[in-house]
Amino acid sequence: MRDLPLGDECETLLARLTTPTASETTLAVVSDPHVTPHARGSTKVFHRTVERFRSALVDADRLGADAVVCPGDLTKDGTPAEFDRATGLLEETDLPFFAVPGNHDVPKSFDDHDAPPVTSFARNYAPGDLPYHVRVGGVDLIGLDSATGSGDELVDGHSGLVTDDQLEWLDETLADAAVPVVFFHHPLVSLSARVDAFGHRTHHRLQNADALLEVLAAHDVSLALSGHVHWPLCWSSRGVRHVVAPSTCSFPQMYLRVEITPTGTDVWLQPLADWNGLTEAYRHACTGDDRGRAISECTTDGYFDSLPLRDEVSERTSTSRTAVGR
Repeated sequence: MRDLPLGDECETLLARLTTPTASETTLAVVSDPHVTPHARGSTKVFHRTVERFRSALVDADRLGADAVVCPGDLTKDGTPAEFDRATGLLEETDLPFFAVPGNHDVPKSFDDHDAPPVTSFARNYAPGDLPYHVRVGGVDLIGLDSATGSGDELVDGHSGLVTDDQLEWLDETLADAAVPVVFFHHPLVSLSARVDAFGHRTHHRLQNADALLEVLAAHDVSLALSGHVHWPLCWSSRGVRHVVAPSTCSFPQMYLRVEITPTGTDVWLQPLADWNGLTEAYRHACTGDDRGRAISECTTDGYFDSLPLRDEVSERTSTSRTAVGR
């Protein structure tokens, strides 16, 4: 854990991609903040959620982000008080904020409170509707709802899917999108498929991931973003680069700075906690559930020493040198 980047000057490259390319555009991807004004503890370090979310918004502004993108789980459990606190924090920044709901933001059958309907989420944290398409800088930002479903299929758990209606809408929308960046809550790939320590969890992967990937690949979408699993991850299939953002609340308490330029895209991990805060989050992980122990195991085994997880620029340079050598 001692080698983990800390402080404003210690952002770390997660991925260097040759595409997408566009006029210079910076997205701050602030995922799974799980804002709560009252709860404490757990691997999500609930008593720091307000502080970490505020820090992410302030830091994104400092770095000149064009917008803040939240791939879901804005709140701990979708209570009115949690949404009110998140809204209050967002009122402290002038940055454009675009979110999609996560499984913790939408009504569930096991709720002991009246969660606001997803239409309320769309009105307060999106342009008014879900899904949606907005232009941010030089890119077409497209948000999908993987948390609601079309009926009762998602109300009893944490799984996700993108409905057929949304897939049809996406297919039509991408036809007119010049530089699409698509984001949603549940990943296209299972975390356990890339990181053994986390073990298999059905809800870690979008139920109809293959169907969504089919649409993305058909329109040459080169970058898709998600959250949900609270761990930084990069994966690629059929030309689609899929970057999974860490959570701002649980270890390692970071957000992503996505810098899209005319020559490619760099994805940076931006720390939010100082050494004491990071140590606190790590200890909560170590004393938590199986997921927390997986976080500890991955960190001890040097997961962060392997960064960047993907470097297409170096790969291309290496390939070119090999070809010249031949």
